[in-house]
Amino acid sequence: MVCDLMVKPVTEQALREDTSPAEMIRMQVGGDAFNVASNLAALGVETALYSAVGRDAFGDFALAYAEKLGVPAQWIQKTDSPTSVTAVLIHPDGERNFVVQKGASQQLREEEISDELLKAYDMIYIGSACGLPELEGESLTRLLKRAKDLGRLTAMDITGEALQEKASQLLPALALLDYFLPSSYEAMELSGEKTPEAAAAYFHRHGVPVAVIKLGKQGALLSDGRKQKRFSAYEGPVIDTTGAGDAFVSGFLAGISREKELSDCVRLGNGAGTLCVGKVGASGTLPAFKELSAFIGSD
Repeated sequence: MVCDLMVKPVTEQALREDTSPAEMIRMQVGGDAFNVASNLAALGVETALYSAVGRDAFGDFALAYAEKLGVPAQWIQKTDSPTSVTAVLIHPDGERNFVVQKGASQQLREEEISDELLKAYDMIYIGSACGLPELEGESLTRLLKRAKDLGRLTAMDITGEALQEKASQLLPALALLDYFLPSSYEAMELSGEKTPEAAAAYFHRHGVPVAVIKLGKQGALLSDGRKQKRFSAYEGPVIDTTGAGDAFVSGFLAGISREKELSDCVRLGNGAGTLCVGKVGASGTLPAFKELSAFIGSD
């Protein structure tokens, strides 16, 4: 859960100037797990977020923003660490760079996530594996095992650099997942493979039953251990690509919550990603599920 300071446009020329004009400077809330939680709320899925903010103005803003988007705050902790903040520098073509102050939400611990919370929902989704230092290796495996022992579905995305160095620590956790949803870069970096298809096969060898690899503007790859299929992205304007991958995950999981076929879940994910990049920001960008279904031509 991160406060996002959105600035558009940011060009190389602007970075060389003492002062330059902006079309937009806006504060929103993002972070992988928050984006997915708020998107799922918009799509009509009952959801909760476990995260943390600081006892500061950014934290107060984040909690108010969560309430505005329908994300329950009872599991969001307040700590003495500062709230995580990211400056999102948006290029004229919609691509972006991040400048990050890591804080409270990067300090989540497995032992603080109660069985009471795990029992309250059908699935646990982890949005930033490999980006949460206190929730890696054995602690991540313990959390997922607890969820599986309680009969819950499990899903995970990853983030960060030098992922191949973390592969050995992550492998036991992969075997406890129902759905693994990395980007193509993350999948290939983690597996050491040269293509998304080969990366998916690697994940299956290590116990992942369903791998869904996000391919950006090319769509997504679905691999269920028996067959692999690419699904094309939908056409639409590109204003800001921030949160597109999280929107994909949201559409996919909304489909899972409605017991849709996996192929339909991927299409919902692609549709959600397209709708997200047509707006500024990573959260609060998705419509109701009925509108998303209409966008992709599904009932």
